[in-house]
Amino acid sequence: MKKAALFVGGWEGHKPQEFCDWAVELLEGEDFEVTSYDTLAPLAEPEHLADVDLIVPIWSSARSSHQEEFGNMNAAEERGMLQLIANGCGIAGWHGHMGDAFRDHSSYHFLIGGQFVAHPPGWPDNLDPTADYVDYDVTITKPHDPIVEGISSFRLKSEQYYMLVDPSNDVLGRTPLVDRGHSYPCRVEATMGQGPSLLLLTWPRDRRPSDSSGDRDHASRHALGSRRSARLTRRRS
Repeated sequence: MKKAALFVGGWEGHKPQEFCDWAVELLEGEDFEVTSYDTLAPLAEPEHLADVDLIVPIWSSARSSHQEEFGNMNAAEERGMLQLIANGCGIAGWHGHMGDAFRDHSSYHFLIGGQFVAHPPGWPDNLDPTADYVDYDVTITKPHDPIVEGISSFRLKSEQYYMLVDPSNDVLGRTPLVDRGHSYPCRVEATMGQGPSLLLLTWPRDRRPSDSSGDRDHASRHALGSRRSARLTRRRS
């Protein structure tokens, strides 16, 4: 049985526990043995997580260096995560809980291949998130890739996520930035060492994870361990 480790915490505004409950149900339905942690401390001892196939960070802490209660990652925990991924463990997540975390840890962002910057057209973000809502299209650019196979392009009304992304990422989907007229990655896959990384850059803020359906749910299932989960979990020789 494959094993997944979920690290859950940080800013409550992104509802980490709700997403944890959703991810646990999803992964258990795909025959994962799931362990969730409300602390990052286990990462500092990677030898105890050596049999984990997939790490899912559900930890939103973009401003952790300014607000201690968000729970920042320390150097030992970062090194442990990097070691696990380099040894072949997969990592998967989404903007709010993976790309919007540990902003002062550059090696972490090198690992995941991206970092959240803004919600255009609001800059800085509007106090009312709905003021940044726009209609935008998500175009699947590699429809035969196992991660997005069977997912059609779709349309959302929510915040767009402007991210800094690694140019070596394998881009699986794109969206045009409404206020800039440029196409932009919205679903990317990266690799570090033997371990693959998947970062979903689109998720409607006003949807609970249990409300997700259709293409978004299909994409998430591939990200977190479908029958093709070998692309996201440990690459075994």
